[in-house]
Amino acid sequence: MNLEHLLYIVEVAKYRSLSIAAQNLHVTQSGISQSITSLEKELGLKIFNRSRGHGAIPTDEGRIILKQAYEVLRKVEEIKETANSFSPTEVEELKVSSAPGMTTFLVKAIAAFRHDYPRANVEVSEKWAPAVIGDVRQHKTDIGLITYSTNWNINMDGIAFEALLEGKPKVYVSKHSPLAFLSTITPHDIFDQTLVTYNSESMQCFVQDFFNEYKPLKILFTANNMDGVLQAIVEGLAITFAPDFLMKNYPPVIKGDIIPVDLVNHRPVNISIGLVRSEVKHLSTFANKYIHFLKSEIIKN
Repeated sequence: MNLEHLLYIVEVAKYRSLSIAAQNLHVTQSGISQSITSLEKELGLKIFNRSRGHGAIPTDEGRIILKQAYEVLRKVEEIKETANSFSPTEVEELKVSSAPGMTTFLVKAIAAFRHDYPRANVEVSEKWAPAVIGDVRQHKTDIGLITYSTNWNINMDGIAFEALLEGKPKVYVSKHSPLAFLSTITPHDIFDQTLVTYNSESMQCFVQDFFNEYKPLKILFTANNMDGVLQAIVEGLAITFAPDFLMKNYPPVIKGDIIPVDLVNHRPVNISIGLVRSEVKHLSTFANKYIHFLKSEIIKN
């Protein structure tokens, strides 16, 4: 038995597929198959039940072996991390994927983080939430930051999700709109309004849910950045739905050119900013320290 054996069975268990594991580890499928067979013979038990139709499914005994394999691989990562800490020239690296609109939090955390860790190298890529989750699941990035809505269905297998900030959607209108003088807005109050939308999964799901429950509103446009959305609202061309935590720090909202109003008489939809990480990958001490700074920045919001 060697570490390669353990790495192979963990990767196969993660995807229940020898072909995907082989692709991820850049080895041949037959090589992984032979390695697993060799390990099973050495241990005297079957780790997986393998079939064409169902892939590689861990046996009851295999699940116990896999749990211990995870623990061994985590310990190996900790040993490497300890060894690297003895090298003063070592540059710590962290890869983060983020859904659109979340990079402000990440950059603020990096700025605070670099004061204590000047050699830190944090690489941030902006993607839609399913791609963020896919990157974390495939270990292309260490952690991810997404917005998550209770009315949004997505595959979270193998992913640990931690809500960092809870919020709710509000209606955002121009300060010159008659709606700005209302303390609350009902769905019926906005049936004649034109909508501008921000292209994020959680808000698109909310808008579609609203349309399905009541009626479609006229859409002026859907934007991939918030600047166009904000300008359309300021000019009185449209209104929008957005989470309060996303909008509260934009200058037009701070200055009062855009007014947030609570939406009532609509079933509650909770939206949160959440941290996603792999359930099986060990996060370094460096990564956990950055997460601490990130949480602090989000909590300040």
